[in-house]
Amino acid sequence: MRERFFGWYRRTPEELSTIWDAALFVPDANILLHCLRHPENVREPLLSLFEVLRDSLWIPYQVGLEFHRNRLDVEFGSLDAYDRIVKDCTALFGQARDRLLQLGAHPVINVDREVDVLDGFITEFEDRLRTYEGNHPTQAISEALDRLTDLLNGHVGEKWSSDKLKYLKKEGEERYNNKIPPGYRDSNKGDEQYGKYGDLIIWKDMIAKAKEEARPVIFISDDAKEDWWWIHRGKKLGPRPELIQEFKECTDQTFHIYQLPQFLRIAAKRYPEIKNNITDIEKSLLEDEQAKRHFDRFYRERKRGEFANRIIQLEKEREKIIVMLSGTLESGSLPQPHAASPALKARLAQIHWELQDMNNALSFLSFPDT
Repeated sequence: MRERFFGWYRRTPEELSTIWDAALFVPDANILLHCLRHPENVREPLLSLFEVLRDSLWIPYQVGLEFHRNRLDVEFGSLDAYDRIVKDCTALFGQARDRLLQLGAHPVINVDREVDVLDGFITEFEDRLRTYEGNHPTQAISEALDRLTDLLNGHVGEKWSSDKLKYLKKEGEERYNNKIPPGYRDSNKGDEQYGKYGDLIIWKDMIAKAKEEARPVIFISDDAKEDWWWIHRGKKLGPRPELIQEFKECTDQTFHIYQLPQFLRIAAKRYPEIKNNITDIEKSLLEDEQAKRHFDRFYRERKRGEFANRIIQLEKEREKIIVMLSGTLESGSLPQPHAASPALKARLAQIHWELQDMNNALSFLSFPDT
């Protein structure tokens, strides 16, 4: 029974220890980006751990590609934060200042005193942000990138040919339509440069590498979606059983997956280089995740509003075209079809498909990722 359904049995600590001893460690792009986006007390232990794992560290070409596509956003995003925060906060407190000045006389509020307090706070706040900006670790981040580049030198998979990617697209459509993991939760992504097939490409490369080297694979990922994880009652139990089964059938090797905090807790028991920094790392990772969720909620709310407004516009246009195509009753005459009927019918068809896309997108935004 267990041999037939081994993917559905959770690994024991002894089994996991055996996997760790022999595994290839494959971080995804976001894990690599953590080496650049966090402060030194997080960045340094992560790089030290990767240095310990150097001989067993490997990434698919797709991971490296996604890392480089997003690297500058991470680096310049942290630099741009100083100006953005100062601008936003100055505008916010400026509105409060203007509201105070509009009060004129007030039976309780000392308007002049409170305006002075706000002005002082804005000045002190901007001064602190400029001090932070002056201490931005540009050189240290550049050195971290150099170390990461050196660590992965010779440990990157080959780029896929265009013919191989075309074949993958066909297979990917079939897998996603049947919700075969991984990657089907990205089916809403644009197809440009095979973006929505990124996880599937990584999966295929991990299978090929495990088969080539006859080694198990431990995948380290921030991805929390259910097309990677076996989730029961909101708890992640490990990789999807289907993934373990497919990996075993294709490679005769074992596959396991960790999110970074769990991976670090286990690594700290095996590698003392990071043991003393685990609390700092987990705190920084948690804050980063909370910020990401806050941004995702804000983005979804904004997009929902945009899509809802667009749906209203399209529905109004559709009603207008339907009336024009059916004709109108004037002075008791029979309805007359509109002279531009072919063009209106074509536009009506466009509206139908756009409404379908808008409603599908709105439905997707109503269900945030796990």
